[in-house]
Amino acid sequence: MTEPVSQTAEVRKFLFFKDSRPIGLGMEDKISAAVEEIKALVGGGFSAVMLLVMAMGMQVSPSLEGNSRIFWELFLTAVWIVAVLGIAASGVTATRGTYQCGIPSKRTYGTNTLLTCLNLSLVWACYVGFGSLMFEDQLGYLSNVRGVSFLVVFFLTALYALRSIQERIQWILDLRAEQGLTLAQSTDGKDGEMDSQSAWIERPTR
Repeated sequence: MTEPVSQTAEVRKFLFFKDSRPIGLGMEDKISAAVEEIKALVGGGFSAVMLLVMAMGMQVSPSLEGNSRIFWELFLTAVWIVAVLGIAASGVTATRGTYQCGIPSKRTYGTNTLLTCLNLSLVWACYVGFGSLMFEDQLGYLSNVRGVSFLVVFFLTALYALRSIQERIQWILDLRAEQGLTLAQSTDGKDGEMDSQSAWIERPTR
């Protein structure tokens, strides 16, 4: 069973951006909103992978030589191409929905933790980035730290997108399960609307 969710607007944040759209009124609205959010998150995840690959190339490639460097760069290029294609495909299919999916906050503890870590790593990356430009006597050390810090930022962004997708897929499955239970109870005459259809497990096969 899914948790009851308020129908009023619930502000959700990602970094400095807010989403104050109202929560879907019915299950189908919530499911459709979750699907649209997954499409958008897929694009964000591929973007993070693309930036992560670029950062890895800048950080690791100079330390490699010969065939190892060639194979490494070919691998990164292949992953980069896949990420670009994923971004393009997500951009074609994703649209901003009218509603939020209404996933309860207690189901998003994983993404909340990752978001906190991401915010801290972003602040640290900005700090060492500006520091490498201001303190010339420590330029080499700060440049290395800057490269690692951006790797961490892009890696956490990719993890955030994957975790968010997983949470919304589970939310869709739970909503579908509750929807099927409601239809089954309506068939038995216990709950639900009078014109509700029979549950799919009770429908005759042809």
